[in-house]
Amino acid sequence: MLKLLFWASAGLVLYVYFGYPVLVDLLSRWRGVSRDPFNALPQLPSVTVLIPARNEERWIRRKIENTLDLDYPEGRMEIVVGSDGSDDATAAIAGGFADRGVRVVAFPTRLGKQEMLNRLVPKATGEIIVATDTNALLAQDALRKLLRHFSNPAVGGVTGRRVCIVQRQSVASEGEGLYWRYESWIKESESRAYSCLAATGQLYAVRKAVFPHVEKVGEDFFILMKVIASTGQRIVYEPEAVAAIPAAANLSIEFERKTRAHVSFLLTLPMIRELLVPWRSPVWWGLISHHVLRMVAAPALVLALICSAILAPANRFYLGILLAEAVFILLAAGGAILARYGRRPKLFYVPFYFTFANAALVLAWLRWPVRKYDFAWQRTERLTDRS
Repeated sequence: MLKLLFWASAGLVLYVYFGYPVLVDLLSRWRGVSRDPFNALPQLPSVTVLIPARNEERWIRRKIENTLDLDYPEGRMEIVVGSDGSDDATAAIAGGFADRGVRVVAFPTRLGKQEMLNRLVPKATGEIIVATDTNALLAQDALRKLLRHFSNPAVGGVTGRRVCIVQRQSVASEGEGLYWRYESWIKESESRAYSCLAATGQLYAVRKAVFPHVEKVGEDFFILMKVIASTGQRIVYEPEAVAAIPAAANLSIEFERKTRAHVSFLLTLPMIRELLVPWRSPVWWGLISHHVLRMVAAPALVLALICSAILAPANRFYLGILLAEAVFILLAAGGAILARYGRRPKLFYVPFYFTFANAALVLAWLRWPVRKYDFAWQRTERLTDRS
């Protein structure tokens, strides 16, 4: 029985982190969706760029200036800043751009990001809604790269690529960068094979006609999944539409951000359960493999370690497995110690960040049954070039 539990746990972990990414990559090469006919429309669609903000006086001026500088046809872009009950100078700073066409909607009390979107989207003038965070600086051609996909009527949404700006002051930089390069590979493969099953909250676009009204969710992932569920349209990943963000200020903040995202996923998963049914959903395999099973991978890692420790005294094979696990744990511990001193050699840092990410998953499982979760999004403190 212990051997069965060990192999089931180890097999699940290997499938989640290696098997599924390789399989979906091969599938995308075999039956990948052809590139969208970017030149099918005579002009790019009109767009409303929504910038949700709460107490973002540190970032909002730079964000608006960056958005105004984007390469997009004149008169085709509306910029709306939604201030979510901010009690600092966010709304006042944004209001200073009124003469350049920036519209500010200042809500007196805190609503949360998704409820703000529920109220702002119906009043938007653009055919396409683009949501972008205040700390994300967009590449000048990001909108053109993102929105050209909407020339294909089968596309309901597009998500851009998040790039982490490496900061020497932050040991979170290297880990975030490695993680997002890995995730980018998976998202690009999914996008070519059937539909991307992730959202880059720093930059994504949805047709206004299908933008869902959502209740009590904390993650942008849910919006794009509801587009798939309600319309059958696919989500495209566009790696050339780049949103650059600074790394989290420190690993503790990054750990909390990851944990919150996992708890939010567990709480909102029942709301998209129709996407998990094989005979009703074209994305069931990817959603289960990429997201649902990954939530189970962390407990499976712990179970595999316990089983190998029990089996090791009577079996050399499992003793070897246990020793390999011990070496990995020691490398992770070494990575944690080196990270405290700002050093991150990959031999140590990769095991550390893998353990770090899965520890956030374990904590999410412990928080999830309590159901205590603030769906109004929490800002992740990030470094600026002035930090």
